[in-house]
Amino acid sequence: MDGIDDIELRHGIRRASAYARAEPVIRCIEEAIRDHRRRTGDLDAMPPIGRLTALCTERGLSAARGGPISHNTVARAMKLMGLR
Repeated sequence: MDGIDDIELRHGIRRASAYARAEPVIRCIEEAIRDHRRRTGDLDAMPPIGRLTALCTERGLSAARGGPISHNTVARAMKLMGLR
């Protein structure tokens, strides 16, 4: 994954490992945000967490430790991304 070495240097191996485990959910969130901003024309717009959760679930993703995608899964991924 891009930038894991940078994250490890700046934030430590624990955060880099968490980011690597959450990568599929992070990619889903990034894509959903881009699509939402493209549709709305608002560069600061964010879809609700419930919508992000639904999109990741529809794609068949699972949480980092194998469970279903939940509100908390998305919230933690957004925190890793620096969005919360």
